[in-house]
Amino acid sequence: MPLGVSHPVTYDLLVAAQDALEDVITHNDSLYEKLDDERFFYCVRPYYKPHRVGLHEYRGANAGDFAGINVIDMLLGLCQADNLSYSQLLVDKFLYMLPEDQSVLRDVMRRQSLLNGFLETLETHGAEDWFQKNAAMFIRVCETHGKTAAQHHNMLVSRFIEKQAQALPEKFQENITASGPPLEIVIAAPAKLRDLRLAADRDDIPSRYADIEKLKAVLQ
Repeated sequence: MPLGVSHPVTYDLLVAAQDALEDVITHNDSLYEKLDDERFFYCVRPYYKPHRVGLHEYRGANAGDFAGINVIDMLLGLCQADNLSYSQLLVDKFLYMLPEDQSVLRDVMRRQSLLNGFLETLETHGAEDWFQKNAAMFIRVCETHGKTAAQHHNMLVSRFIEKQAQALPEKFQENITASGPPLEIVIAAPAKLRDLRLAADRDDIPSRYADIEKLKAVLQ
């Protein structure tokens, strides 16, 4: 981030991010094809569902306990720490994060996003070569990040959690979620998060759709 949006190395770092996110897409596809539905639902999912022993609450670690995906969210600018629902998500995660990940997340929360950086320089530098090159790659990274979010929600959560839960007898569905509320309520929150990451055209959430479109409009 200290390089800003105009530095030549910014393009190279965005390319690296794009390549890494393409790997995520590949791995998501592999999970969808090879992971056993019931094995995940009955053996893996309970591992990270909290359980209390006396005064202590325990829970197995999962990928959501790392800062990485939220760092991408905020550095790109697709999600914002001053959004109440998103900030609450971060607060909830802090309880399970390693101290170094907590430090990274706190640092990112105070930084300007790449999207805001591009928007600030759009009027004065939008036609310049560096802006055209870096902004175009930035848009690609945003779109790929959104695609990984859509994969996770539409493919993985739907198949390995929602469909499995719906197949359970009603008497076993009461405590199916880790946080307590009914599954349909718990699933609604990740759906909003998916659409933030997609910069979807929604006016009921703080989507950056209009800002992304503004940026796209100046690209040649």
